[in-house]
Amino acid sequence: MITFARLFRTHALLCLLALVLLSPAARAQDAKPAPDAPASAITPIYTQKETSEFTSLTKDTLEALAAGKKEAMVAKLTDLETAWDEKENALKPRDEKRWTTIDKTLDKAISALRSSKYNAPKGKAALELLVKEIAESTKR
Repeated sequence: MITFARLFRTHALLCLLALVLLSPAARAQDAKPAPDAPASAITPIYTQKETSEFTSLTKDTLEALAAGKKEAMVAKLTDLETAWDEKENALKPRDEKRWTTIDKTLDKAISALRSSKYNAPKGKAALELLVKEIAESTKR
């Protein structure tokens, strides 16, 4: 037999549950944006025309590195850095976070390949990542 007290407790519990689930805090939690998208889901923001020089210079740098032509590789890397810096005012405002990510990857390559602590594998990895990041940021 169901007692009034038991029925009251059940009803009170259901009301409390409804209040918690329908509260503004619960709805706000459901409305939170998804965490940062993975790299594969990046929305392109630059045009091919804007990035083709960077891609070409990065690939040229990789080729010179693979061929063991350190002087040519450093020259291409310097050209790449100069080209990137010249376009900063046009590209950075569109997505400062993305621009900074690419810039830091370029800095890693420069640090590994142009410093007194020359590290070809680290520089190669940074350049390969740079090609990927530029491609992901480019509208096709």
